[in-house]
Amino acid sequence: MVNDVLLSANKAFSDQKFSDARSLYEQCFSSNAKELANTLIDKPVLKHVYRNYLYSLAFEGEIDNIARLMYEYKAADPHDTIITSTKGLPTLYCSKDSPLLSIIVPIHNSGQYLDFCIQSIREQEFTDFELILINDGSTDSSAEIIERHAAEDSRIKVLTNLQASGNPGTPRNQALAIAKGVYVGFVDSDDWINRDFYSELMSMALESNADIAFSGGFNNHEASGRVSKRTYIAEGFHDPNSSRFKTHDSFMIWDKVFKRSMLEMFNIRLGETKAAVDVPFVFAAYYYASNIVFNDDFIGYNYRRESESSVTVAHRKNSNCEFEFQAFSNVRAWANDNGVADYYFATIDIKLVSSLMYTLKMVSDEYFDGVFKKVKELFTDVDTALFKDYCVQNQKWWLYKEFLKVRDHNAEDVQEYLKEKEEATKKKTINQLITPRYQLEGKNAGILFFPCWLTNNPYQKLFYQALNEHFDLAIEGYDQKGLRKELIDRKKGKFKYIHLHWLHNFFDFEDPSVLENTIEALSYAKQNGFEIIYTAHNICSHDSENAEDEKRYREQILSFVDHSLAHGELAKQRLIKEFEVPESSIEIVPHGTYGDFYGEKIDKTQAKEKFGIPAKSTVFLFFGNIKGYKGIFNLLSRFHNLRKKRDDVYLIIAGRVLDQELMPELTKQTMDTNILFRPGFVQNDEVIDYFSSADLCVLPYEQVLTSGAAMLSVTMRCPVLAPSIGILPEVITPEIGLLFDSFDDMQEQMEMVAEGEKSLFVDEQFDKALDTFDWKNLAKNISFLRKSF
Repeated sequence: MVNDVLLSANKAFSDQKFSDARSLYEQCFSSNAKELANTLIDKPVLKHVYRNYLYSLAFEGEIDNIARLMYEYKAADPHDTIITSTKGLPTLYCSKDSPLLSIIVPIHNSGQYLDFCIQSIREQEFTDFELILINDGSTDSSAEIIERHAAEDSRIKVLTNLQASGNPGTPRNQALAIAKGVYVGFVDSDDWINRDFYSELMSMALESNADIAFSGGFNNHEASGRVSKRTYIAEGFHDPNSSRFKTHDSFMIWDKVFKRSMLEMFNIRLGETKAAVDVPFVFAAYYYASNIVFNDDFIGYNYRRESESSVTVAHRKNSNCEFEFQAFSNVRAWANDNGVADYYFATIDIKLVSSLMYTLKMVSDEYFDGVFKKVKELFTDVDTALFKDYCVQNQKWWLYKEFLKVRDHNAEDVQEYLKEKEEATKKKTINQLITPRYQLEGKNAGILFFPCWLTNNPYQKLFYQALNEHFDLAIEGYDQKGLRKELIDRKKGKFKYIHLHWLHNFFDFEDPSVLENTIEALSYAKQNGFEIIYTAHNICSHDSENAEDEKRYREQILSFVDHSLAHGELAKQRLIKEFEVPESSIEIVPHGTYGDFYGEKIDKTQAKEKFGIPAKSTVFLFFGNIKGYKGIFNLLSRFHNLRKKRDDVYLIIAGRVLDQELMPELTKQTMDTNILFRPGFVQNDEVIDYFSSADLCVLPYEQVLTSGAAMLSVTMRCPVLAPSIGILPEVITPEIGLLFDSFDDMQEQMEMVAEGEKSLFVDEQFDKALDTFDWKNLAKNISFLRKSF
């Protein structure tokens, strides 16, 4: 009977009676993709017949239907090479009036960070977007910030919930309901993105007509100022023969863009539980997406991790975690209701086991038994054989062992087992802490330095490379928490010095144990023959709210120091006067230059063109982290005065805003078209563009000891205008820069430069300074090292 109908359908198709052919084909082929795939498997002739059905739909104008069928079939049978390669089928049409991208930002009491977030989006190199801001019942300053940005940028749409929804999924779903973009991206309101983030993702997505475009990770910003890169492994995602098929290290929504037509076709939405709202969205998107693109080398999203996340602490540790059980229950229900292919249930199980094991490790004792019971129930439905295969192929035996422990044992046994694992993890963490993050081989017993901050600043790398080359010293750098007895025991006799940088890392006003551990470790190091070096990058924190305590804590640490390195004579005298550091133990070692670390300067006209700045204009640059004491508003007010007289002056401000309360006023005062405000972490390859475009680097500091920005400017042969404070007068000579005694004086000198009354310096004038402050020349003059080696 079916064969007769197929023959009739084929004849109708040949006769170009496409409506009749379609009706007949639909009697033979199931509308359920899973059943259809099972019917067509290993039947190439029948697959070619099914292609006739797709062409019939095309001639009937059923574009939406074709797209849906192709998505569903590709997901149900990812091995197929016949139907999935069907040529000439029409694709969904996108209105030319629609933006190419919808960016969604849910907001609930994010006023402290919101300006920074929104500004980073508005400053995107990719401009064809709408920005949907959802004020989800905020009671802080968020509403005012949203209103101001919306008034300034017509691309912004605002949704307002008078009452908070109580979960992060609802506001995102509200935005999806009104989004018009071809693609959709998400940004969390306390995070920010690099200027090229969406230009890179959208370039990939549009070029390949991709369903999802992935970035390669994100920048993780910790409260301490440390920035680390989290990278993903995308291998196997689109290989149906891989155990990692349709799985990915990222289960977040904010590090990628999604084709909106796919989301709408399958009603892919966020969950509306207290947490884990990404889970149902990502599972559905990964399943249906058939065209995926990756750039594993591109990272442009900045995730702010001020402390342990609210999800980890509030929702997992101190609750029954019902939100997570609901999320996976919803995913399994979705898979069953939509006829999801069998292979994908194993993918769901993999994420379920890893997520719930993490929850069991986090949940407090009060809730453990209840959470364990539900986890155990869910584990009984996991296909053990498939899960084992995944763990074996991906070298995750530990996860399979944990799974079996929960499945086959009671709550008491499992809790004891997890506590034993936690202790083992702590030991492993210690081993990681006492494993060097940076290492240079050398014949002579050398230096262990703390903290090892190489991501944010090349200062340490350049300094230690010079020491290594000149004295043949062994060098190793560690996290500040690596300063502990275990490391000292391991390194004694092999290393001679412990070098401390930025002392604020070695105490905590809210946790006395941090200082206690530091003192204990330094005392133990001295007992074992180590000498302690300290570099005075600052004398006390410029903006400390606990100045008296900080001075006392620093005094305790400095009592162990044998050799202090000061960046200049003023710093040396302050160490003597304020901390009674013996003069004989202090050596002046200025902040060195940066060599060719950032590359060679480019042509000034070309650099200005990159920023859309006329070639004959005067460009002032502020570069570096923005904090209150760095006087950015002094510069802005003086620049605004200058702008009243001239249109040919520009100001570029580039750097991370570390005092977030400054952002509203910063945003307000940088709206001038001749001000380019670039908040955020400046990538290494961007530094050269800023300094190449600048005619004068202006440092309007209210307080300062030394300045890495000044030395960077000298390195780039860019003249500096700096205050006559700290050790800057010892560094900024008339050959390479200008000094000011007041901010009115600063403005006068900026005016003189703009008017051409103050001739700017030529490259050759920097040669002497570059030689004086070359790390190789500075390092060889450190006397206690010279005497030892």
